[in-house]
Amino acid sequence: MTPRERVLQAVQHREPDRVPLFYRDVPAVEARLRRDLGLPSREALLEWLRIDFRWVEPAYVGPPLQDDTTGRRRDIWGVEYRWIEAGHGGQWEPAAGPLAQVEDPAALDDYPWPQLEWFDFAAVAAQLQRYRDYAIMTAPGVASPGVLSTIQFLLGMERTLTDMLINPDFFQALAARILAFNLAFIERLYAVAGDRIDFFRIGDDFGTQRGLLFGKPQWREFIRPSLAAMSRIAKRHGSRYYQHTCGAVRELIPELLDVGVDVLDPLQVKAAGMAPAELKAEFGGRLCFSGGVDEQELLPRGTPDQVARAVCDLLAVMAPGGGFFLGPTHNFQADIPTANIVAMYQAAWEYQG
Repeated sequence: MTPRERVLQAVQHREPDRVPLFYRDVPAVEARLRRDLGLPSREALLEWLRIDFRWVEPAYVGPPLQDDTTGRRRDIWGVEYRWIEAGHGGQWEPAAGPLAQVEDPAALDDYPWPQLEWFDFAAVAAQLQRYRDYAIMTAPGVASPGVLSTIQFLLGMERTLTDMLINPDFFQALAARILAFNLAFIERLYAVAGDRIDFFRIGDDFGTQRGLLFGKPQWREFIRPSLAAMSRIAKRHGSRYYQHTCGAVRELIPELLDVGVDVLDPLQVKAAGMAPAELKAEFGGRLCFSGGVDEQELLPRGTPDQVARAVCDLLAVMAPGGGFFLGPTHNFQADIPTANIVAMYQAAWEYQG
């Protein structure tokens, strides 16, 4: 099978020749893996690991996002980020939200919103040609839009959660601004890609380690309409809806199915209620799961043999009948040894269910 054939068979809840493999990391991990494995590029790394997916996105050609004088960067929404050293590496963390002190919906008229002209969508055509044998997904970032996550960065977490309750008019107005750009972006993307994108990814987090970030009534009122609007465009072009949300979101799964989600990522096995066997039994015939290899404890602290055994145990539950992509439960972090990442994928290559 080609990688694309393998993935499409699995998402149709039929067993392919092996379970499709998914990959994501932080930059420090890619650099280390390439060094340890003697690989010249990211593409070579994905091929070596036998990853079945590739990601597409337009090229950014807008105003500079890196400030060389301060060392900070910003995103297209005007959110500033600073580099924070932590543990085995570091990461970019958002600074104060640029709209944290704004409460009047009318003030949003004066905010510098992103423009479609900041993106060269023609770059997607070349990517699609290069990756024609792979399952194609929209890349994390602007090409995998969210609404809640953008609001969180613009307002801060506390304002985001409280505004749903005490300032819903402002929350709705802000969500509408973000959605308007996202819809125009998605339409332009599909004008170039046509029906070649297999998975349209939306990136928003609705869960914590223990449960939902906020109540289902708020999710239905403030979040669901945007998800439905964005996914309708993708489904019109034959894409499947791939929803990224970390955390304990089991009670939200029926809602996600109702709004059209085809793939739920990640299967975060250490979160409450996210036991693979239970989810497979309850939703496996209607929903494809992605992820499942724990990186809270197993990958950073286990031995390669423990990782391999855990992968085989996971596949014994999730692989039958298709509907599963194997991958980490989050981006591979810098505290995960190279040997454990290799053991994870090698166990999947060799698994015989």
